[in-house]
Amino acid sequence: MLLTYSQFQKLAYSQQDQFVRIYGQLVAQRWHENYSIELYDLGVFYCELWLEQECLQWPCYYAFATNACLEQYTTQAQPAHY
Repeated sequence: MLLTYSQFQKLAYSQQDQFVRIYGQLVAQRWHENYSIELYDLGVFYCELWLEQECLQWPCYYAFATNACLEQYTTQAQPAHY
């Protein structure tokens, strides 16, 4: 069962979480400050799961209707310049 981007956005967090765990394919992971961010491919759109590592805030999902979100992962894969 695939959902569209708009349908996913209307779900409660617990429903989004269940959907991603069943149908999502983990594509990449990155860090931003104290957040671990996991990128999932859901067939017709992507979403990120933001997990705060220090203050135990609730995780949250951010969905993307286009693949523009992939740029964040390609730029972090570049080698460091020393």
